[in-house]
Amino acid sequence: MSTASILRSKTFKAALTLVVFIVLYVLIFPSGSDDSLSPEEINSMFQNKDEDLAGIKKVELTAHGLAPPYLDPNTLKPKNWDVSGTTIVRNNEFMRLTSDNPHQAGSIFSKLPIQAESFEMELTFHIHSKARELVADGFAIWFTDRKLPTGDVFGCQNNFNGLGIFVDTYKNGKRGQFPFVNLMMGNGATPYNKDTDGYETRLAGCTARSVLNPRSEVTKARIVYTKNGYFSLDFNYNNVADEWSNCVTLSDVKLPAIKYLGFSAETGDLSENVDLMENRMFALYNGNGGFIDSIEELQQISNDEAAREETSGGRHRVLKKEKSTTKRRTLKRLKNAEKRIKERERQQRKEMYGDENATLFYRLVRKVVFGLKLCLYTVAFVGVVWVASLAYRSRKAGKRGKKHAGLLD
Repeated sequence: MSTASILRSKTFKAALTLVVFIVLYVLIFPSGSDDSLSPEEINSMFQNKDEDLAGIKKVELTAHGLAPPYLDPNTLKPKNWDVSGTTIVRNNEFMRLTSDNPHQAGSIFSKLPIQAESFEMELTFHIHSKARELVADGFAIWFTDRKLPTGDVFGCQNNFNGLGIFVDTYKNGKRGQFPFVNLMMGNGATPYNKDTDGYETRLAGCTARSVLNPRSEVTKARIVYTKNGYFSLDFNYNNVADEWSNCVTLSDVKLPAIKYLGFSAETGDLSENVDLMENRMFALYNGNGGFIDSIEELQQISNDEAAREETSGGRHRVLKKEKSTTKRRTLKRLKNAEKRIKERERQQRKEMYGDENATLFYRLVRKVVFGLKLCLYTVAFVGVVWVASLAYRSRKAGKRGKKHAGLLD
């Protein structure tokens, strides 16, 4: 069959039409990978650096900021921060929590608690060592109900109350690849177990290999938190604008009502430098002056602004309509993203603990119930053994009595 006859055939035309329809469908209705916003995109919306969302108001929390020069010229002490341990301040360069020497522990904690129920924070830091692989122990970001004294959990005291974010650079246990970022919600009683790298109390985590000796010589961490429990942590390893990589995103994190911000680090026999360069923190408000509550409120803000742009007239009506359509699309993806985050959380809990509802509180309650059951079973077993022992002794005594009675007769 000639090429011309193939091109004229009905089969070829039908196949060509089908291909065209498939291409058009893919272009108009993108696949599921694009029908929800990524955590990084959601966090950028909360950060609102370009001020695209007029319904988000940001107020900088300067009492929790870090920027050179770090020292107050009058007191020659760091502004707004209490410094402990081995922390060294290079006034125009960095605040070094630990140097590349063994057995050090340093920390800084904000003098004032965070005056915001919803906030976003961007930290610039650098973990580096002459050694390329064998380093220890790591670095921590804290949101706790009090300023923590020096201790053995990344430079701070154990049995803390609040959230600890541990950038762990040394593997003590058997699980995972390191450096590893581990989140723990402490209740003031449950300790962090160094021997297992905190596996039993892990809220969530991610591998962060690029955090050690990064080529760009800095790493950025971005945290977004809203008062109803949305918590997300991103890293930027290459110091390239908006090149964020999500570590964890959770929907049920509850920070203490009074919370201090802290940073700490610790070295053991192995060591590393941990330098803090800059920190900026902003309270997140809605248009009514209250703190942004959740992803749902972010959806509402986006929805309201899309509706406003649809109804407003003027010379740029076409442009506004296009913007509104884009925001409607973003809103739909935001809703899908929220569902995906919650589904992923449930799946992670199921994989880790065998139960999709296994929050830390639930796991602790389950352990207590298991302990009580074990005690009851033990008491019941001891009781049965005791009763059996009494019965055996009684029977033995009865036989002995009969035996003696026979001799007397």
